[in-house]
Amino acid sequence: MSKIGIIVASSNNNQKLAIELQKIAIELNYDSEIINLVDYNLPLYSTIEEEKNGIPESVLDLATRIIDLKAFIIVAPEYNGVMPPVLNNAMAWTSRATKNWRDAFDDKIVALATHSGGGGQKGLQAMRIMFQHLGANILAREILTTYDKPLNKNSAIAILQNLTKLSRA
Repeated sequence: MSKIGIIVASSNNNQKLAIELQKIAIELNYDSEIINLVDYNLPLYSTIEEEKNGIPESVLDLATRIIDLKAFIIVAPEYNGVMPPVLNNAMAWTSRATKNWRDAFDDKIVALATHSGGGGQKGLQAMRIMFQHLGANILAREILTTYDKPLNKNSAIAILQNLTKLSRA
């Protein structure tokens, strides 16, 4: 069985959600790893930055880790109705780190998840648009938790099972 990547773009509640999802994956005997984009501390992407300093080694490492995954869950908060800058920036760099800008994402099976204090649907929608554009196949079901709505374990199990089933096909 291939490894499920849990890519998290936060050090707070979304990181806690990522850890909860990893615990469920372990209960299901799925191999998983958490990749926290905050830990990469990437420079802000711009063509000027890339031309001046090239692709950072940390970006090459991130791209390799993503390429090696067949399926992953993106766990990110909603900021001002969209995804957080750390996620957008990391994906911009990753798309520049390969020969074809879609290499890290093309035909990957991706689930989306968020913990949000303000709804989260717009952030999920923004992530869906970006990852579909990058070539990923996004699961229809999403994980959305809030302070008043904890993770539904049965729903998370179904999503993880679907993620692994589709990534084997």
